[in-house]
Amino acid sequence: MRAAFRISVLCTLASLAPVCHAELQEVQNSALKAAYIYNIAMFTNWPAGPSGAAADRPFAVCARSSLPFWDSLRQLEGKLVNGRNWTMYDTGAGAPPRSCDISIFAAELGQPRPADGSGTLFVADGVSAGKYAGAVALVDEDRHVRFDVDTREAARLGLKFSSRLLRLARNVW
Repeated sequence: MRAAFRISVLCTLASLAPVCHAELQEVQNSALKAAYIYNIAMFTNWPAGPSGAAADRPFAVCARSSLPFWDSLRQLEGKLVNGRNWTMYDTGAGAPPRSCDISIFAAELGQPRPADGSGTLFVADGVSAGKYAGAVALVDEDRHVRFDVDTREAARLGLKFSSRLLRLARNVW
């Protein structure tokens, strides 16, 4: 009887293994994407704002709470980026517009092209032909997270990336 129960439990667990592995992979990708964005922020130079104003306000990271890795981004709350506290803002329906240091969006939903010199780093989760792709695109490739960098778009926005960051990118334009 005990052996039959053990076999039954093992068979049940074995049948769930692909589902559990997929969920674990999704959690790992979410944490990895949030870590990528945080580290990209650490290796980005933003244009100088009004004297002293930047140090007085939080480092604003804007995204929709429906983004799959929203919770992982929220876990970064309070971490320092250039002496400022990482603070998440939900840009979902009904949220008032806000000045963001980083704006993260799902590539398939698109994003209007921001004005020149906005000083906001736009990060697309994925790539989508024909839609604004941001200065950085996170790419799922062969069960790994990679990122592409568009230095021309970054320069248009008033941003500059460290050469150390650019060496790690999958593609640099």
